[in-house]
Amino acid sequence: MASQRLLKRFAAPALLAGLLPLAAHAAGGGGAYPAKPVEVVVPWTPGQATDIAARALTEHLTTAMGKSFFITNKPGAGGAVGSAAVARAPADGYTLLAGSTGSVVVSPLLNETNYTADDFVPAAMIAKSPSILITATSFPAKNVQELIALLKKNPGKYSFASSGNGSATHLMAEAFNLGYGIQATHVPYKGSSAAMTDLVTGRVDYMFDTVASVAGQVKAGKVRAYAISSKDRSAAMPDVPAIAEVTELKDFDIASWIGLMAPKGTPQDVLDRIAAASQKYLETPAAREKFLGMGLAVSPMDNARFKQVADGEVDLYSKLLKQLGLARQ
Repeated sequence: MASQRLLKRFAAPALLAGLLPLAAHAAGGGGAYPAKPVEVVVPWTPGQATDIAARALTEHLTTAMGKSFFITNKPGAGGAVGSAAVARAPADGYTLLAGSTGSVVVSPLLNETNYTADDFVPAAMIAKSPSILITATSFPAKNVQELIALLKKNPGKYSFASSGNGSATHLMAEAFNLGYGIQATHVPYKGSSAAMTDLVTGRVDYMFDTVASVAGQVKAGKVRAYAISSKDRSAAMPDVPAIAEVTELKDFDIASWIGLMAPKGTPQDVLDRIAAASQKYLETPAAREKFLGMGLAVSPMDNARFKQVADGEVDLYSKLLKQLGLARQ
């Protein structure tokens, strides 16, 4: 009898101890994910294309997955500030990065950062985002040929803005300048909103910015759109020709991706849940129409394909930065 009492006394705590890891797994990323709100860090200021896309998707994920997916903006250093914060976060699926080519791929190649692209794993591809070459409407060049001629004729006189060192818009402008031997001063900002403000007021002269950010300003008559960075025109702004279409740079084709990334080590089942919910939504006509209205082309794909895209861009931009003489030594 004494032995039976001892067995009962110690069996319950032992059983409880054995169940605790299972409960913790369920709460952190197993069948119950998400069991609490999920923070999605946007490493840019509000209003930038990554921010716009992430807000649209997280609104859907909040409904579809039953817990809040909320946005936190952490801009700075070409997307490196917010990206580094996510890279250091627990790999449990409750802190995600609204990543892009610039913040995930380019920034670590260009600048001293405490993370690399390998510190993240794909959670959900959202969209592809080409950019448009723009100036204020008061700028004297009326088309891209006039713009190129003016910039080439006045080396060092003009300046170009970007959403930050290492951002895709920075590299698009550098590649454009290199292609035509243009010498201009780079003025980096903490996001495209501030850059756009200074462009409109004439503090800087030209820049590349995403279709999502530019479309409204073009319609309002505040900026002039010259050409788009991708080889194909954007369905959102079909009247704007591609650079490859109207200049000598026939191979110019640069468009950044936008997607949710997670810290390396995040459970695969968590990543699969996020990807499945995102892909199901992005494949609907309603989602395609909504994102097109924001100047973005949805690009739903599984995470294996997303990883191939990101890895391919590491190679692409490594070579481009070396060619431009901008690669970090």
